[in-house]
Amino acid sequence: MARDQSVPDDDGQHGNDRLLDRRSLLKWTGTTAAAALATTGVATAQSSRSEPEAADPSAMSERTLDVSDGDDLSSHVSNSSNGELLVVPEGTYKWNSRVSFSRRNWGIRGDGDVTIMIPSSWGTNGRQEFLLNVTGDNVLVENLTFDSDGRPGVGMRCIVDTVASIRDIHIANDGPRTWDVAHTRAFAVGAGSSNGHVELDGITIHNNGNIAQYNGGHSRVGVWCSRSGRLTVRNSVFSGFPNNAIYTRMPGEMLVENCVFANNSPSSIRLGGDNEVVRNCTFYGDFSLDGTTSSYPGRGVTNASGIMADRRERASDGGTVEDCSFIYRDVSNATGAVRMFDNRRLTVENCQFLLDQSNVPGVGIQRRTTVDVSDCIFDTENDSGASALGGSSSNYGTVRNISVSPGLSNGAASADRDDLEFDWDRAHDYPNPSFDDSDDDGQSEDDEDEDENELPNTIVFDGDGSQEISEYRFAVDGEIERSEYHSEYGTGGEFVDDDVVEGWVRGGVDGFRFEGELADVELDGDAIVRVNGIEVDPDEYGNEDEEGNENDSPSDLVFDGEGGQEISEYRFVADGEIERSEELSEYGTGGEFVDDDVIEGWVRGGVDGFRIEGDLLELEVDGDAAVYLDGERIDPDDVGDDGQNGSDDDDESGSDEPLLNSVVFDGEGGREISEYRFAVTGEIERSEYHSEYGTGGEFVDDDVIEGWVRGGKDGFRFSGRLTELEVDESATVHVNGVSVDPSRLSL
Repeated sequence: MARDQSVPDDDGQHGNDRLLDRRSLLKWTGTTAAAALATTGVATAQSSRSEPEAADPSAMSERTLDVSDGDDLSSHVSNSSNGELLVVPEGTYKWNSRVSFSRRNWGIRGDGDVTIMIPSSWGTNGRQEFLLNVTGDNVLVENLTFDSDGRPGVGMRCIVDTVASIRDIHIANDGPRTWDVAHTRAFAVGAGSSNGHVELDGITIHNNGNIAQYNGGHSRVGVWCSRSGRLTVRNSVFSGFPNNAIYTRMPGEMLVENCVFANNSPSSIRLGGDNEVVRNCTFYGDFSLDGTTSSYPGRGVTNASGIMADRRERASDGGTVEDCSFIYRDVSNATGAVRMFDNRRLTVENCQFLLDQSNVPGVGIQRRTTVDVSDCIFDTENDSGASALGGSSSNYGTVRNISVSPGLSNGAASADRDDLEFDWDRAHDYPNPSFDDSDDDGQSEDDEDEDENELPNTIVFDGDGSQEISEYRFAVDGEIERSEYHSEYGTGGEFVDDDVVEGWVRGGVDGFRFEGELADVELDGDAIVRVNGIEVDPDEYGNEDEEGNENDSPSDLVFDGEGGQEISEYRFVADGEIERSEELSEYGTGGEFVDDDVIEGWVRGGVDGFRIEGDLLELEVDGDAAVYLDGERIDPDDVGDDGQNGSDDDDESGSDEPLLNSVVFDGEGGREISEYRFAVTGEIERSEYHSEYGTGGEFVDDDVIEGWVRGGKDGFRFSGRLTELEVDESATVHVNGVSVDPSRLSL
């Protein structure tokens, strides 16, 4: 059941009577707040941009569920339809069955205090055991508490085209504490469109896990995202997660603000990319504050860092941490409050560190990197002697305006002063913080109206209430914006390019504003098309196509489990852009982007569909799923080499196909440790698809990995060729799926 979350004694939490006035820091640096932000272009851009779109409940019709205390809500949710906002009356209910569907303009909202009891065994034997798995678009989940008599991994998956909002969700029960099994992620979210946005606001999860149970990367994650759209997490609390509180491998923007994190391993936030910002968050490393443990009897590791700067898979170098507070007092291990891992550069500014644990530095270094640190305070209340900046001076770019307490070590750089102190008024409390809802996004509604009116022309695709899908595509020689005013129950379309939009309507309306001339309009279906309010014939546009290249249209690729109970795993590579198609999918899992042009995934009975540009270069299926390309069933073995989609130019030139080779170290369930080391001439990435209960290895250099397995599997993808391969003990080694003896290879 839900725990009694004790509130720390104010006298204990705010015992520092030497509070720093923030204005004194700004006066000391000789700057204003605006000037401080101006030193970082990323921070300025993030701060000044308008608030992205959130889920729109006005596109949904409210329906109050006729339920009583103890009733099963899952059956009501399963039977809901597009365009409905389910309102759950105050009470306590059950959720007996997992729900998976695709919905548009759909939501569920609690009216008052709504508690939903979850079976105690859920989410403890697989990462995909979600109580709700919803795809589609314009999805809203709001004001619900999930609880249980046991320790299930309560989880929700929400993958949309453009927009979803998940607000005021409380997972009240403790999370699982089981070894060597996968745990379901609390939230697996993302927007497929690069213009899309998923927001999580007001999430509270005190997971209270055993953070040593990393389980080879299969244990519980707070928030997972690997999609192209923007992710925002704000006003939320995450604690006690053994596999990161927020774990992203995404090319899109991320903003985490006004949140509290405590005792998460190997980090609270995995940060990687110039478009990722963490702002006004507080990080605690102190086991005395909650029920989190770190017990590892001969197995398991922990690293309770606040920020882990990581660039693997779809992440990249860069990131900004600003206006944050870090408090480290009692954790079993942490490389640093801020931990530099694979990410090669990071900006840390206007932050404060309270370092009361001697072996936890403010910034810890694990890889070759450059960190810019400015306007920061490093303090201690017990003269811990911890290092403010770990590593060496070569790991830092700009270090300016820092204050390091006499009770700490400066570390890799000299301090400007030593008398500024940690300000508890700037830090959020834990475990029950009070968030300030006042956000200044710098954009007024009048500004948005002006933006809408700047584009003088309109084009509308009206499904006219039909149940049939009408697909459309249009191009202009100017700018395009989606018009909410001219849309109703539509899907919003996708920007194929800045001046090209593709989409579909089923009964609803998609409307856009644009400037310039319409260069092309295509319609497959019976939707009505209006330009500037006048109905038009799409065939009247685009007849002067220069080359008439109809083959440029995307192909449909579908993996159909055909209702079977067995899992079919798949992997494919294209030489162009890949997008997940909700229209072609049904009860699927959506796959994961291993690279921009590589997808891996699986289906069990359901259907995963994709649209791909260009040729299909590689296709692998392990299982009985049927594969369809543009509606015709194909044999995966015919793809590539001399198959119909292979290119004669591909030959052996793997340089244009990134990370198409694989190497797997398989402990085969044994109890002995097998150490390994390998090197390549190209790039290396860890492959979740080829790994199971492994340790992940460590990068000795960009092209060299060392690691070990005990029973589990560590898998990697790489480009180029192997130059070194060593294995100690009995692990089996597979290269590109073929078992090899490293001692017999000529490298």
